[in-house]
Amino acid sequence: MKQIGLAINEYIINNWLCDYMYEDGSYMFTQFAKEHYIEEKIARKIVKESNYLMTIETLEKMCSSRDITLSEFFQLLKR
Repeated sequence: MKQIGLAINEYIINNWLCDYMYEDGSYMFTQFAKEHYIEEKIARKIVKESNYLMTIETLEKMCSSRDITLSEFFQLLKR
């Protein structure tokens, strides 16, 4: 079974960050972070650190920016 932290990061990368890519495949971390109420360094960690475990507060901020609750997020995660 996949760790919950990894599953959360993978979902965010595959479903949210994918909308913030340059043509060369790199990410627009600054824009993503600003629009999701987080610091840019956190956006980078989600992608670059395979063992990064974000706080529930960070996840809540990101969900809030997308007008969903944490409960709705975990339903999307289908874990």
